Amino acid sequence: MSKNRFARSSTGMDRMLQRSIEFASVTSPTDARVIQLPLASVVPNPRQPRRTFDEASLRQLAESIRERGVLQPLLVRPLSEERYEIVYGERRWRAAKLAGVETVPSLVRDLSDEEAELVATVENLQREDLNRYDEVAFKLRLIARLFGTTSQEAAQRLKELRSDPSRDLEQVAQLVALFTQLGREQWLSFVTNGLPVLNLPEVLVQAVQGGTLEYSKALLIARAPQEHQPALLRSAVDDQVTHLELREQISALKRRSSSGAELAVVQLKKKMTPRVLNKLTADQRTRAEALIQQLNEILGE
Repeated sequence: MSKNRFARSSTGMDRMLQRSIEFASVTSPTDARVIQLPLASVVPNPRQPRRTFDEASLRQLAESIRERGVLQPLLVRPLSEERYEIVYGERRWRAAKLAGVETVPSLVRDLSDEEAELVATVENLQREDLNRYDEVAFKLRLIARLFGTTSQEAAQRLKELRSDPSRDLEQVAQLVALFTQLGREQWLSFVTNGLPVLNLPEVLVQAVQGGTLEYSKALLIARAPQEHQPALLRSAVDDQVTHLELREQISALKRRSSSGAELAVVQLKKKMTPRVLNKLTADQRTRAEALIQQLNEILGE
């Protein structure tokens, strides 16, 4: 059962966010507002912000549901007279299907698409098992809604405000209020330590979302030469190396890469003599002179 991490605040994002928090606080299937709905009448939300569901974890939850039932209600909204769309609780719904139960406890509320997306985002942020990548993505969605823009534009705006908060003191105040409600970190820390997670290579994102790689280690691996990242990922996941060991491995790889480049320069300098150039054919000499000219232009920039 997830715990409500959001503190009440009169300086909340807006009434929609407060409403989302209130919905997410309904955690008991015996709550008077909760009813039992046929499992077949409930369908998943195609806009569900959560994209990954661990199969082993689902099987464990299904076994728990067989023994104890669904302990936390779903939030659904009506699509028609006998059909409902999940706003949050899809993992419980999937596990209930595996468990073979016929009904699920549900809280039914009329919500617009915008409200449903916001409520789903807030509920996902309360999950104890939330990985850092999804946490950052969910928070950025809230910030984008707060600013009335896209997630990409919101990320850029956050970086601008970090560099110079005086650009828009009102937006800074909104961010302070939002992160006070969300808890766990301040907005400046989110920009510095959170946003870089969204730029990770896909293979590292999958490892973070799957729970096999700490996001802090993923950031370290992303700084290494790309050709070495798969091996570093295996080392971090299979050998469970520490952060210090991972840093040492990356430093060694960078020194090796640098030494290789320096050796190539030394070897090239030995060959670039008039005597060697004179031995080239006319075509080879023309190509060599063109490359030398390009190198001069690059180094002169």
